[in-house]
Amino acid sequence: MSHWLPVSTSADERSYNPCPGCSFNIPVLSKKSAIKQRCNSKKCFFNVALSETTGYPTKNAKVFAAYLPITLSTSWSYATSLTLVHLTNLSSPNPSVYSSPSTSRIEDDDVLPLSVHTMYTDGSFLSAKDSFPPSMTSAWLALDDDEFILDSLSLCFPSCFPSALRSKIYAVVLGLNALSHNSLISIYTDCSQLISLWKCFVNVPFSPKLLREPNHLLWLSIRQLIMDRNLKVDLIKVPAHGDNIYNIQADSLAKNAHSSLQPTFSPLVFCHIPCLLTFNSLPIDMNIRHFIRSIADACALLSFCSMARFTALGSPALFDWAGIHFCLSQIKGFASHKNGRPEFWIFCIKLLLDMLPTLTTLQQRMPHLYSPDWFCLQCNSAPEDLNHLWTCPYILPDLNPCLTHRSEVIKFRDLCLSSFLSLKSLDISFQTEFSTLDCWDYDTLLRPVFGSLEDCYLHI
Repeated sequence: MSHWLPVSTSADERSYNPCPGCSFNIPVLSKKSAIKQRCNSKKCFFNVALSETTGYPTKNAKVFAAYLPITLSTSWSYATSLTLVHLTNLSSPNPSVYSSPSTSRIEDDDVLPLSVHTMYTDGSFLSAKDSFPPSMTSAWLALDDDEFILDSLSLCFPSCFPSALRSKIYAVVLGLNALSHNSLISIYTDCSQLISLWKCFVNVPFSPKLLREPNHLLWLSIRQLIMDRNLKVDLIKVPAHGDNIYNIQADSLAKNAHSSLQPTFSPLVFCHIPCLLTFNSLPIDMNIRHFIRSIADACALLSFCSMARFTALGSPALFDWAGIHFCLSQIKGFASHKNGRPEFWIFCIKLLLDMLPTLTTLQQRMPHLYSPDWFCLQCNSAPEDLNHLWTCPYILPDLNPCLTHRSEVIKFRDLCLSSFLSLKSLDISFQTEFSTLDCWDYDTLLRPVFGSLEDCYLHI
């Protein structure tokens, strides 16, 4: 640990300079290569047990090689009291921390007195397994001035947009919902991401960009609670899975809540915002554009599943529609949109369902315009369908699918043979046998492109 000293003895001092050297200094530490490389502006180093340290935020994070002072986020007196409380808890933990919580309340409006200045929050998330749905729980502990647990709460939430981060944000919303007006509170959490997002969404003026973020309803609820109740909130990071007995208790409360009954209340209960968008009575807590696009994709898939081509084959359960939708959505061409229309996807689906405007298809759609007696307009020898496009002799060679297929097969065969010969000299008989394999017989193995695509899509 490097040693830093306050610039002045004032209780409100926040700036610190590196110590030039004192009785704490261990000279051998300053000779280590890692310290020389990153801390060449410091001269005083000493060893300290991690169990006797506490993390504290500074305004400038990188001071390794720069001759810059460290500036604390609060005054020296506040940092000192925080450290003393922390060290006191380490030396004499209070057994009453492990008392059982009360979990009977859902809405705890103004239940905590103004003397509550410290709160520990945590959340827990279990993903769906087998027949069990996902589970999301949150908990908080409220401590009085003497560091005794004054009250606590744990709750299982409806699995709407479930995630581990969402459970931890819910815990903060629960805690703020229980505070009295004009409260000054320090909330301890072991989630670094929660603190980072708090700085981006709560400690700054409102920006419409927040509405594009996931969990924006919870962040807006936090902002509304702080404004309506005139709360002063400070989020502090505690090490996850460390020795902090209060954080351990909050984590235990959240995990134990999974065994409680599933919630019967609506997720709207904790949405403290003036304007709320819902879908099927559920709040939309994600980017509204992404949500509308996913609804449109689901409707398109439903229409696709309902086509007579598939219903004629039997029950819809014959097809793995979820797997088909996932595979198609992973293909960039299917997911790309132009003016709201997935052009390439539409082309592929039409190709699959034999809906491209060939003459045969047009004769079926509009027989009053296209006579059923008409044949291919180029060769006038056969009906113009997808199969005929492969064999029509009047299609230009560069555009003829059949000739293109043959040339590609021959090109691949010659490439394989040249690769073999580059590695080892082979007998002429091997080259002859290799060139006469059945896989190169494009005349007998050639299949129409429509049939290949149909088999491919139906077996996804």
